[in-house]
Amino acid sequence: MTLLTLHAVRLLGFADTSAVAARFSRDPGLVESQLIDAGVNGLVSHSTFAGTSGWSLSGLGRTENERLLAEELDRAGARDPVLAIHDDFADLNTGVVEACSAIQLQIPASEEAMDVLIGALASWRPLESQLTGMLPRFQGYSERLLGALKHAVQDKAWLTATDRDSFHKVWFELHEDLIATLGIQRR
Repeated sequence: MTLLTLHAVRLLGFADTSAVAARFSRDPGLVESQLIDAGVNGLVSHSTFAGTSGWSLSGLGRTENERLLAEELDRAGARDPVLAIHDDFADLNTGVVEACSAIQLQIPASEEAMDVLIGALASWRPLESQLTGMLPRFQGYSERLLGALKHAVQDKAWLTATDRDSFHKVWFELHEDLIATLGIQRR
């Protein structure tokens, strides 16, 4: 079982094979084989919900994912720098959460929220650059966040929707990726 397959399932929550493979640009046939093996070993389960089929991580799979992430982090000798990046992210996260809440609740100040999201992306970019130097699998979050902001100019749903790679959805995934990598709880 590969780290990237289990981790993609964790980050996506519930996803079909093609989405799991696409998360880290991997071969769908290989990922499908790994998912089937992981299912046999109790690490993932396949189910259908509301007409959609997909994979989800079991408790055992979550534990195995965390073990593999800890090994990766230790091999890279990156625990302290990643923890520092997480701390910087946590400072940005407060503003992003507040901005996304304002957008979702359609609070009048929600126009200012877009500026907060743009600022968070600008602050995240150099952190991502540092992070990908140690753990390349983190590459791409900035581009996904930028893509969401560009789409949001025409359609504000790209800021907080759950049915697309919205800013909030990508930011939430990034947060999950950081805390999973460090083996800590969401704050």
